[in-house]
Amino acid sequence: MRTPVKLPFWERVKKHIKTHKISQRNFAAYVGIPFGTFRDWLCYGMYPDIRSASNIAEALGVSLEYLIRGADGQAAERRGKDALKRKNAAAKIKKMVKIIEKNAEVIG
Repeated sequence: MRTPVKLPFWERVKKHIKTHKISQRNFAAYVGIPFGTFRDWLCYGMYPDIRSASNIAEALGVSLEYLIRGADGQAAERRGKDALKRKNAAAKIKKMVKIIEKNAEVIG
């Protein structure tokens, strides 16, 4: 049986997943990684393949370099927070559009 290992890459990933308020299972599905594989990578400190690592970084709104080396951490956090703000703003706009369209049908 393998021993769990903490890898800074995954500590940064987990931190940003929490920032986005999403479960690890849903995040893995979002980036197209089977949850069992994702969980094993996290638990046993295994690096993902480059394509998966790139998809993870992109989904979190940070650079791959930041996830691997911790470089440019403050800028990466700002980008992550900005991406979350844009996502929330887009969701609010979609709701407003639906309300406007619904009311336009009623008004005629």
